Amino acid sequence: NIYQMIQLYKPNSRNEGCAFGFREGVNNDRDAEPCVYVTAIKQFSWNSKTRNGSFSENKDNPDKKIQIKLNEVELGGFIAAVDRYQDFSAFHSYEDTKTSITFKTYSKKGGEQAFSLTLTRNSAEKFGLGVEMGEAYLMAEYFRYILRKLFHQRAVKQEEYRKKPTTDE
Repeated sequence: NIYQMIQLYKPNSRNEGCAFGFREGVNNDRDAEPCVYVTAIKQFSWNSKTRNGSFSENKDNPDKKIQIKLNEVELGGFIAAVDRYQDFSAFHSYEDTKTSITFKTYSKKGGEQAFSLTLTRNSAEKFGLGVEMGEAYLMAEYFRYILRKLFHQRAVKQEEYRKKPTTDE
């Protein structure tokens, strides 16, 4: 079972909701540096009596789940979008899968500011939810935390490299 640092569940009675989880991982392509994995799962069911949605039944269904890894530039893009209340988008391509990431501003019915977060796989499969400003700031602070860990790890490696004795040949 993977522990998600931030979880956003947005079920609805139309059974079209999504759950997003954000967790720290390691980027094995880059010296096991910290990165953020985003997982989204589509809603499986809605219980009208309890007014609750269920997602767990879709956690192992590859058509109802998506996972992406955000790099440091993308983390910075999300942070800047929240800080400035502006849109951010990115694109991932991995083997035959193309994923677009959009984080767009919108005004709710009462005029409150919010964001819409959408992951779209191969131009067809959409995973999305509305992100309240408090949730957006939570994401931004978590992303800042991961960036601080990343920079610290790189600084330690840089210091180790700098202190290595050089050999004259």
